[in-house]
Amino acid sequence: MLALDQLTKLWALRSLETGATVKLPGPVDLTLVFNRSNAFGLVPDYGALSRWTLACVGLAAAAALLGAMLRRSTSTLNALGFALIGAGAAGNAIDRLRLGAVIDLFDASKLRFVWIFNVADVSIDLGIALVLLAALLPSLEVPEVKTEARPEADQRDN
Repeated sequence: MLALDQLTKLWALRSLETGATVKLPGPVDLTLVFNRSNAFGLVPDYGALSRWTLACVGLAAAAALLGAMLRRSTSTLNALGFALIGAGAAGNAIDRLRLGAVIDLFDASKLRFVWIFNVADVSIDLGIALVLLAALLPSLEVPEVKTEARPEADQRDN
């Protein structure tokens, strides 16, 4: 997802004009924008402070999620969710470090969705959905078979 995110953003930078909308059939158009805030514009743009703070938070989140993903006690569904969230956080942090803003390009305003988003945002949303699904449906995990050492078997072998 991280590679797909960076490739789509590179394509958008090379192919789209900033602010111009390319109308496509279906629910999504393409509009290149540079987001200097965070998701849903919740953090005001304070220039370099916003850029570096949000980049650091994104990289720290990606690192923490990678660590959580690698834990043996993490379910497969949770690990996949953590990987997707981490990839999205890293993708947007890379944009902030390289360009000072996140590249957004998917415009779903035909669906009355007012924000323009990118592959990293989709990755984060999918990851959150998987983590929630894992929490709500623990029966999806394959039960782990535990084998117990039998002391009498060990003594017979000697």
